[in-house]
Amino acid sequence: MDKIYAAARALAVILAIASAFVAIPNAALLLLVLGGISAIGNDSERNSRTYLIAIVLILGAKTLEAIPVAGATLATIFASLGTAVVGASMVAITITLACRIKSDWTK
Repeated sequence: MDKIYAAARALAVILAIASAFVAIPNAALLLLVLGGISAIGNDSERNSRTYLIAIVLILGAKTLEAIPVAGATLATIFASLGTAVVGASMVAITITLACRIKSDWTK
């Protein structure tokens, strides 16, 4: 299963880069799904890092536009990566909540 998570993560990165150069229909949806798949096997430490990465990418991607020539492209790539990581964060939150609810009822 680890290979599936790694493949989804790699496809999300490739799609994020490609979406900066080519219009891809439903790219945001695909990034969310691929990010979500990549987070299924994460532990709590990796999930914490995922939340931080999502915050930095979403808030910081726009500032890359200040770079001459390549800034807009870099901003698009990192914003797209942020979308994938938000998908991973949502899945991580859902899994964490499900585990907490399960542990609450099995005490």
